[in-house]
Amino acid sequence: MIDKYIGDAVMAFWTPPFSAGDAHASDACLAALAQQEAIVALRAQLPEITGMRRSPPTLVIRMGIATGEAVVGTIGSEAARSYTVIGDTVNLASRLESINKIYDTSIILSEETFRLAQQVIEARELDLITVAGKTEPVRIYEAMGHAGELKPEQSALRDRFACGLAAYRRQDWDEAQTHFESCLGTNMEDGPSQLFLKRIALLRNTPPPADWNGIWHLSEK
Repeated sequence: MIDKYIGDAVMAFWTPPFSAGDAHASDACLAALAQQEAIVALRAQLPEITGMRRSPPTLVIRMGIATGEAVVGTIGSEAARSYTVIGDTVNLASRLESINKIYDTSIILSEETFRLAQQVIEARELDLITVAGKTEPVRIYEAMGHAGELKPEQSALRDRFACGLAAYRRQDWDEAQTHFESCLGTNMEDGPSQLFLKRIALLRNTPPPADWNGIWHLSEK
């Protein structure tokens, strides 16, 4: 369901009866991947569309997908009402869309979304965070492609990143740095690896407490 347009954003939701059973998470992820593929095709057409043969505008879209309980139905007053969805899950999806800017990613999923969609998509765990305005940690994932369709270098990067993330959570900064630098050897523009290398430099100078649980607190909305 296309819910609304908010400035340059589009809000949509997947729910029965439009998505059968627990297929809503998979449907959302597949739709997001299809849109990203369409954007790649559109970029190639921008010089023709805009008439700008040199330095056409860079077109990038970010997406956040969260799965959970929400109020769905016709909401409003006698004067104005709409069929929409509200609740913490909706707010979380909005936060996830925004924090793509921090990780330099395109599609970030909540843990519940990944759990229900992992048979149809490939993803990597990114982090364990608290989003702005919340205290409960959320495990987040980056959608990387359709199931079984990752390139060998993408699979290698995901494996190295997972090793780096595990070392980071153990506070083994040297090993974590080695793994994240190895990720950049595979893809020098990998945003999450660049971010964690910056964090490691920060944490070396200001070590977390011994009982640190790896949760990173985000203050940006």
